[in-house]
Amino acid sequence: MIRRILIIAVLPFLIFADGNKQERDALFKQAVSAYAAEDYESALNTFLSLENSGIVSWELFYNIANVYYRRGEPGPAIRYWEKAALLAPANPDIAHNLNIAREQLNDKVVLPEMFRLFRWYQELQKRIPLDRMIRLIGYLLAILLLIPALYRLRRHLRGKAKRTPAFVITLCLAILILLLSVITLDTLYERRNSRHAIILAERAEIYSEPDANSVLLFSLHEGSKVRIGREIGEEWSRISYFDDKIGWIKSEYLGKIEE
Repeated sequence: MIRRILIIAVLPFLIFADGNKQERDALFKQAVSAYAAEDYESALNTFLSLENSGIVSWELFYNIANVYYRRGEPGPAIRYWEKAALLAPANPDIAHNLNIAREQLNDKVVLPEMFRLFRWYQELQKRIPLDRMIRLIGYLLAILLLIPALYRLRRHLRGKAKRTPAFVITLCLAILILLLSVITLDTLYERRNSRHAIILAERAEIYSEPDANSVLLFSLHEGSKVRIGREIGEEWSRISYFDDKIGWIKSEYLGKIEE
């Protein structure tokens, strides 16, 4: 079952996210009341107006996704849960809803079993909160720089001290910082250079060329996630589906995740 829409948790965020407190508060309460009354059309319009006013938060995207799901629109729902996951990659509610929605899709691919270490690394990249990782690296760097000073201070106060423990600690910290930095930079590169989208049309045809008269390669259905390659204006996009299916699709059928 899809978990219930966030109501109380998101309210303080929206209130203090902008100086226009009263207006935002009123809009949010209006959306919540509409959702509670099962007036999903009104709830959606109000939540989207908050998004269009500049509000960016995983809570808002999560709520929008839930409303879309209640309206029976899995494509936009998955798109907004994916957008929420970019901001809160470790949130269990988002992951739970995405897993359930994906189980209901028409397009399902059974992938070969991936080497466990690679699978773990991919999951780690999806869930890493980059801001926290960068702060952690900064703290570890500060500790690393303090170790020589602490060693000298201890040596000054207690006389000659063994260098081995300080050297081992320094080496372990340096290796840990290097490892975390590589993972963070790789994750940052992947997120900035990978563009994904969700199929919003009930059925979308993928062609060999950016031309509806070219060879029809395959079709995808609403809710499927694709990677965007090249784009020709606002008409056509070259997409890949699990790397082995590549072709051109009309851009109007796509709902971009990273914008």
